[in-house]
Amino acid sequence: MLWETEEDSANSQTMSFTTEEDGLEKKLLPYDILGNLAHVKMLKEQGYMTEEELEEVERELKNLYKYNGEIGAEDVHTFVEEKVTEKTEAGKKIHTGRSRNDQVFLDTRLLMKSSGIEIGLKGVELIKAIEKFAEEENKLMPGYTHQQQAMPSSTGLWASSFADALIDDLKLLKNSHQIFDQNPLGAAASYGTSLDIKREKTTKLLKFDSVQENPIYCGNRGKQELMMLQALNHVMLDLQKMAEDIINFSEDQQVFKLPDEFCTGSSIMPQKKNPDTLEIVRAKAEEVNASQQAVQGVISKLPSGYNKDTQQTKKHLINSIETVIETLEIMNALISELDVADNYEVKDDVYAAYTANQKVEADVPFREAYSQVKEEQDYIKHDKVKDPKSQSYEGLEGFWKEEKQELEEVKTNLL
Repeated sequence: MLWETEEDSANSQTMSFTTEEDGLEKKLLPYDILGNLAHVKMLKEQGYMTEEELEEVERELKNLYKYNGEIGAEDVHTFVEEKVTEKTEAGKKIHTGRSRNDQVFLDTRLLMKSSGIEIGLKGVELIKAIEKFAEEENKLMPGYTHQQQAMPSSTGLWASSFADALIDDLKLLKNSHQIFDQNPLGAAASYGTSLDIKREKTTKLLKFDSVQENPIYCGNRGKQELMMLQALNHVMLDLQKMAEDIINFSEDQQVFKLPDEFCTGSSIMPQKKNPDTLEIVRAKAEEVNASQQAVQGVISKLPSGYNKDTQQTKKHLINSIETVIETLEIMNALISELDVADNYEVKDDVYAAYTANQKVEADVPFREAYSQVKEEQDYIKHDKVKDPKSQSYEGLEGFWKEEKQELEEVKTNLL
């Protein structure tokens, strides 16, 4: 601006440097509205708002819930307060008894709860797709150690190992979910407030499992985000390994036949069928791992209480959530279309251990049987297919469905 003073210019530069990008703030908007709606109901109950003021504020907040324009303000919390106050003087009361600090703690917790539910359910859907593949496409394949054919295995046993791994990952996600299912609203700027607010009320309205009591610990922003990122990193670690296996086992269609819709061609080599989708899965796993490390680095040496540094955790959390959701979806689609090749080579020597075991069954001591097979290299082959085995996911599916139902009730009751 032509009339901008030197002081204004410096302030503008500072604001630009310390303000989150608009897109990230916008992703918190629905959760900020829900938090505001719960907060003002509590304020009215505690005598800080009249019934008429509550009705006016609620009306404007609900109108903003699906707002699709730019945020523009310093942050989503300021934006909401300014927009409501433009419409009603009662908007000046909505910040009573809280800080933007506990607002962002709350918004982030609600985002993590909602996203954790979505990831949990999409994870279960992928597990179901894997188990269906394991049952329907269960054929003999070589098992590998040290990247060499080692013992007879099966495509079903291979697949169900990833179902098992993902079930453990979702257990870890569930554990972190239960930790951040605590209401930080009321912690204010990490030291509470002298006003007579009722934290139990907002906890009930937002269906948190409990109040997070210590306001200083509430301000320990980044720790819960790190817990979730660690769980997400485990999910991506297993999807990365699965992608790598499918790439290796689909080389020249030796075990798996990759669906065309998940591959690309070459601009110069007409025969190429490139597993680009799976290669991007590998790369995205590294991005989530980097986000986990970044968040841990940001919070590792901070003193207690609120520190602005922790604002930088938001982009890593949100970007990783979106990456994991997208990756679970594409892997579900790919596994649902994956086929096993009709003919592929299983080397004779993968039956070496089985041959030695057959000799043991005939009362030959194992070490002698081992030496005989190694020397003779005459193998007893079989076409037995290993049965797929994995844990049950039903308890996890039930947990995420219950959590989803609770979140829907929050929206229904407040909106």
